[in-house]
Amino acid sequence: MAKVILQEKILPILVVVLIGAVFALGMLWGKLQVYEKTGGKSSVAGTQAAGTPAPAAPPENVTLSADQWQQILNNPAASRGEDSAPVTMVEFTDYQCPYCSRHFSQTDPQIQEKYIKTGQVRYLVRDLPLAFHPNAKPAALAARCAGDQEKYWEMHDALFGRQDQWSALADATDTFKGYAQELGLNSTQFNSCFDTGKYNVAIDADSALATKIGATGTPTFFINAKMVVGAQPLSAFETAIDEALQ
Repeated sequence: MAKVILQEKILPILVVVLIGAVFALGMLWGKLQVYEKTGGKSSVAGTQAAGTPAPAAPPENVTLSADQWQQILNNPAASRGEDSAPVTMVEFTDYQCPYCSRHFSQTDPQIQEKYIKTGQVRYLVRDLPLAFHPNAKPAALAARCAGDQEKYWEMHDALFGRQDQWSALADATDTFKGYAQELGLNSTQFNSCFDTGKYNVAIDADSALATKIGATGTPTFFINAKMVVGAQPLSAFETAIDEALQ
């Protein structure tokens, strides 16, 4: 009798354990299938900031009209390279965007060496601070204010190079002002520019222009009016640039 009672108590436990084991094996099998299909690589390259939505699938074969292209050439936040370069590349960027940071650290140096420093590409920057990145617009403002003292690119590099220091801050103002001091900027001039939001209207205008031409995520590039979306490897830019050079 005692043996029967013991069996009745143990049987439900064994059933639960068995179901759990089957579920665990199913999960493991699913992960193995994903691993095989992706070659062991993450589906999103690089580090994605917490709470940052993955980029949308890029549109295909988008080319701006002559009028749209002229609009994004006018009054960029900054430019580098020869004005006479046969190819112009425009980036819509967000300083808090992890994909933009990845482009900055991995691909941009290669583009500079191969195309910009050789006089083949002129590179323009426009701002597209996304709504879910609260520090992106102040960062864009900091870069433009540094540009008033001929230090746009130095601030640009500091912002992307140290993105992890300020990205999650509730208020990055003091951090940005600290970068300005490190770069040797006149603090009074920089702080006045930043505190009054001198370039906020221009930054908002860039965002509106981006929406108008279909650039909804960052980074988005236009190479002689042809769109390239995302932190692509160098090969993707080589294809677009070399085609434009022909």
